Amino acid sequence: MRIVFLGTSSFGAKALEGLLGGPHEPALVVTQPDRPAGRGRSLKSPPVKDTAEAAGIAVFQPEKVNTRAARARIREAAPDALVVVAFGQILRPLLLALPPLGCFNLHASLLPRHRGASPIQAQILHGDDPVGVTVMKLDEGMDTGPIALQGTLPALPDETAGALHDRLALLGRDLLPEALNLLERGALTLRPQDETLATHAPILRKSDGLLDFRESAQAVARRIRAFDPWPGNRVRVRDDGALREWALADVAVAEEASGAPGAITVTAEGRLLITCGKGGLLVGAVTPRARRRMTVRAYLNGSPLSPRARCLMPEEPAEP
Repeated sequence: MRIVFLGTSSFGAKALEGLLGGPHEPALVVTQPDRPAGRGRSLKSPPVKDTAEAAGIAVFQPEKVNTRAARARIREAAPDALVVVAFGQILRPLLLALPPLGCFNLHASLLPRHRGASPIQAQILHGDDPVGVTVMKLDEGMDTGPIALQGTLPALPDETAGALHDRLALLGRDLLPEALNLLERGALTLRPQDETLATHAPILRKSDGLLDFRESAQAVARRIRAFDPWPGNRVRVRDDGALREWALADVAVAEEASGAPGAITVTAEGRLLITCGKGGLLVGAVTPRARRRMTVRAYLNGSPLSPRARCLMPEEPAEP
């Protein structure tokens, strides 16, 4: 069974690794073009390209994969199936119809939950347990196709999105060959998704990291973990007319705390206690804007807070 693999990110590269040297090593790898990156804005190749070239597999980098020329190049590879993992472009009907056995996607959630661009973050944000990945057959919708296989892992209490990404990438690397083996034997069973259980995980923006302490402390703590490393978290603090901005780290939930959401006190242990809609958030480290991360104790030694300091809500203006 001949495979063409479409992927771009490190998640896709890990899935590609699971196919190398096996019966379903791709005949062609399709990935995004090299893009400028870093302070020098020098061209950087996608992780999938690096993995494919190291294995001696032909790489194709179209700007748009749904053009006639791109479809022709993929057709030349005579694929029986396409495998799509974190590719970054939506496949249109003419491309979906090209391989006789169909197109299959490895998605980083347990569908139908968290369709869309940020499923890993969404699993943490919504407190999912277990967490997992899905191999599905692509259709014309956004992550709406029938489910082939799913793999699960227990959620870990302090796990960030970056750490969960790595665990799910390994899970997907092992699950994808199993699905392709079943497909080749004609033994792959597909089941439709339950639309009543579907949720959406939209593209994340930097503004999504602005914390709202009217939420419960548990929800705020999950948001901090879900948005680590991207888009990060951000807190604006008003203190006697001055505005401070922090990212929070080393956080724990204090269930018994109470008071006005956003109120800040300093504990005897040198941590911040920020009151939430339910409970409070204990904070052991902050990253002030344009500065390095430091413990709360070290920060307060140089920048003490007044008793009137409080966290602003997302809709509050920066100016008093």
